[in-house]
Amino acid sequence: MSFGRVLLVNPPSGGEWRGIRPHIGLGYIAQALADAGVEHDVIDMNLGYKPRHLQSRIEAFRPDLVATTLLTLEYRKQYELLARMKEENPGVALVVGGPHVTIMRDRVLKECPAIDYGVVYEGEEAILQLSNGTRVEDIAGLLHRADGEIVYNGDRQLTKDLDRLSWPRYEKFELDRYIPEAEIYSSRGCPHLCIFCPNRIISPVFRARSPEHVLDEMEYWYGRGYRQFNFDDDNFNLIKDRVYAICDGIERRGLKDLFLRCSNGIRADRMDRDVLARMREVGFHYMAFGADAGNNRMLEIVKKGETIEQIEQAVKDATELGYETKLLYVVGTPQETWADVEDKVRLAERYPIQDVHFYNIIPYPGTELYDWIEENNLFLKPPEEYLNDVTCLENTPVFETPELPKEERLKLFAYLKEVQKRVHRRTVQRLLKGRGIVGSVAGRLIASEPVEKLFYQSTYVRKAVDRIRYRRAVKPSG
Repeated sequence: MSFGRVLLVNPPSGGEWRGIRPHIGLGYIAQALADAGVEHDVIDMNLGYKPRHLQSRIEAFRPDLVATTLLTLEYRKQYELLARMKEENPGVALVVGGPHVTIMRDRVLKECPAIDYGVVYEGEEAILQLSNGTRVEDIAGLLHRADGEIVYNGDRQLTKDLDRLSWPRYEKFELDRYIPEAEIYSSRGCPHLCIFCPNRIISPVFRARSPEHVLDEMEYWYGRGYRQFNFDDDNFNLIKDRVYAICDGIERRGLKDLFLRCSNGIRADRMDRDVLARMREVGFHYMAFGADAGNNRMLEIVKKGETIEQIEQAVKDATELGYETKLLYVVGTPQETWADVEDKVRLAERYPIQDVHFYNIIPYPGTELYDWIEENNLFLKPPEEYLNDVTCLENTPVFETPELPKEERLKLFAYLKEVQKRVHRRTVQRLLKGRGIVGSVAGRLIASEPVEKLFYQSTYVRKAVDRIRYRRAVKPSG
């Protein structure tokens, strides 16, 4: 069976960045379909679309296959949406991919009978094989149903040469409804061993695009008027020579007046002052470091593979070079004490960073952290519940440790929220230095939860903030 008309659906999400940018994973899938000449359309339900709008799109486009990404957060709500789609459109096949399927595998199809196919790991080649009529039994990485059973065909080999994959043009997406920032994945996969991170399960092998391939993507969007780019891959700076080559190419191609970010938490041990300085010269203004711990004891326990001295030096260099700098921490890992968390706070307040996030750590099945909690019977909520309804941004402990039992965790996250607000206030006051009471009032207002929520969830507010940030940081070359 082949599928000649494919509708890609980004389901509604309660996540932090919903509706701010087009979904890059679906963007890659859409581009693969476009390159192969497969008729397709896209609907992003995070732009305000309801199930009735989705049904209207299905009736108008008449797909024979609907493909959607499946996140762990609110997965039950997404199951309900899929069940409704199948009930209203019994002749349309449903395929799901994304992190939740890769982690949970056949359990997804068991829990949601409406799903016909599941794609484990990367989906560009699998979706093309489904579309062109390849026998389902021959599609590696595919979950499917046969004679009442759920069958997995075995892992698909990850694409080694990422330059073979076309980067997304988002031709079927409503680009004018997102922030005007191009998101780029210059690499895939993570070679590191952090005990808490599901990325090593989702994409366990590091692969990097060539500098020229990345630059081609930048130049395409530059030609369409984009000046803001976010390198959102976990390991953008893993290969220093590649970073230098990208920087050299930005200059060589005349890409000027840029505001470039690395917002997803790059590693400090692969960064030094010379690299940071070179990146600054070509338009990098924002750097987030995935620190995750505040001292060497905890860095060893979580198997981060870097030292607190490396992290602090990178933060010091970045702030001295004028970067907007952000620190990202997970909180509550095994053996962590309140005193260990205070080490995180001290580092965050030692330098003029712009932001800090203290994440409520979520144990994902397959990680070393999850196995440890399960073995020691320390869950406060069953995994099937917290995976559905608890985010890393809220003060809801899902497990406890002898060092940090539930009540201590609740107090700790309330305290850390105040620390984050304090960092935000100081950032605004630095920007409004010399404005006296105005700077103080503005700092408290911007650090408030309603304003923070607007920044993360309102495209209009985010666009306005980004315009101000760009004008402040970038001096047009004329």
